[in-house]
This record gives sequence, C-alpha cells and structure tokens, in this order.
Amino acid sequence: MRRARRNAGFTLVEIMVALALLGMTVVVLLDAHYGAMRLFTDTRDEVLMQQFLESALAQAELAVMSGTLTGSGQFGERHEGYSFTFSATPFGETEGVPLYMVAAMVNGPDESQNRSMMMLVYNMGQ
Repeated sequence: MRRARRNAGFTLVEIMVALALLGMTVVVLLDAHYGAMRLFTDTRDEVLMQQFLESALAQAELAVMSGTLTGSGQFGERHEGYSFTFSATPFGETEGVPLYMVAAMVNGPDESQNRSMMMLVYNMGQ
C-alpha cells in the first residue's frame, strides 16, 4: 500500500503570504533608511551653517579689533556658493572700552542665517 504525502511542501497560498510579509518588511526598512539619510543630510547642513556663522563672527571680531566695521568674504573653493557679510555698530562704552554690536550673515545656496553678538574691543588702534 502506498500512502500519498500531503504535507511534503508549502502551498502556493503560504508562499504568497510569506512573500507579501517579506515585501512589506523591505518597504518599511527602506523607508527607515531613507528617513535616516534625510536626517543625516539635514543635520550635516545645519552643522556646516553653524560653523560658517562662527567663522564669520570670528572674522568680524578680528576686523573690528583692527578698526574695520563692515566686511564680507568667502569660505574658499571647497565651499563655493557660501559667503558672509558682517557689520558692527558702536553700542556704547564699558569702563572706557568701546562696545560694539556685531551682526554676521552667512549666505548659502539654499538658505541664509544671521547671528549677532556684543563685543568689547580692546586696544583698537590705540
């Protein structure tokens, strides 16, 4: 007597369900991956802009200390399309030392950001 083997393999329905689950898992993982890549890109751009703002304020501080109250510049060939401007206005004096309000603006290909600071300037050309 021969017995038929009924449970020897998977049915077509079982295979289709497994493939559907696998496909949904791949879609979810790809979405998470691309979301992480977008987050990384946005964070990198924000950090770059903050570094440029700090650099522009440092350039402005050096210029104001030498007596130049306005200026502009570039960030080099590596960062084409990014530039900065700054201006300083006298704000008063503290114990005989001039106080300036310094505003810097960084212009990029996609966005611009401003930052201001107050600065005491010692030995300005004296």
